Amino acid sequence: MRRGLILGILGLAALVSCSVKEDRSDCPCYLEVDLSYARAESVQLRGWTSREVFSDAIPAKSFKAFHEYMVPRGQVRVTAIGNTVELVPQGYALTIEEGHQMDSLFACSNLVDTQGEIARNEVLLRKNFATIGIDFKDEDDGRTAYDLLVSGNVFGVDIRTLEPVDGRFRCEPDPVEEGRGYSFRVPRQKDESLKLTLSYAGKPIEVIDLGYLIARSGFDWNSADLGDVSILCDLPAHTFTITVKEWEGPVTFNITI
Repeated sequence: MRRGLILGILGLAALVSCSVKEDRSDCPCYLEVDLSYARAESVQLRGWTSREVFSDAIPAKSFKAFHEYMVPRGQVRVTAIGNTVELVPQGYALTIEEGHQMDSLFACSNLVDTQGEIARNEVLLRKNFATIGIDFKDEDDGRTAYDLLVSGNVFGVDIRTLEPVDGRFRCEPDPVEEGRGYSFRVPRQKDESLKLTLSYAGKPIEVIDLGYLIARSGFDWNSADLGDVSILCDLPAHTFTITVKEWEGPVTFNITI
């Protein structure tokens, strides 16, 4: 009922300025966004051309209905972001505070053709972070007495495209509560800059080139849904076993370097 009423009102408004006998290229397009497959407590929905053309915060109870927006003809990028609580807006970026890990960001960004009178877009939230596990082979619990610091050159995502944003990333891995070693979350990467520094009394003892190891494993930072990575470190032998796990599927492979 609501959907039909809105389309009816918008249609009457459009007819005032858009006669069927005239060039309709300047008339709006009615964009229908389908959230019925979204899995989140809420979604921040936004539309972009050269500027923001709509913004809407939608709770899960409203996901089953179509959400309709009047947008310009041409192309509109639709971004949906679910349950983001720790990322900090900075201009067109969502950024990670220094000392914090990446948020568990599920989001998607689609370029929608809006040249016709009606366009539709289905929202499927994608996993835009990777969890990295670190286990030290020579320790009973997989942990070390050294202080650990992860660093990298990506500290967020573009709010429109979800592409990586350059910036200083620093965090300390958390000990795994029920298991071995440590874990931490990182954003989608664009290079091999991730590093793990082991220090004692403020003095660096060892630097593990995580970005290089992950790249050698064949991990794909461009996947729609990012998988996770586990790295078993044998420091005395200076060898590393990397295991890649798909987000929805079995372990894909592991290699030792």
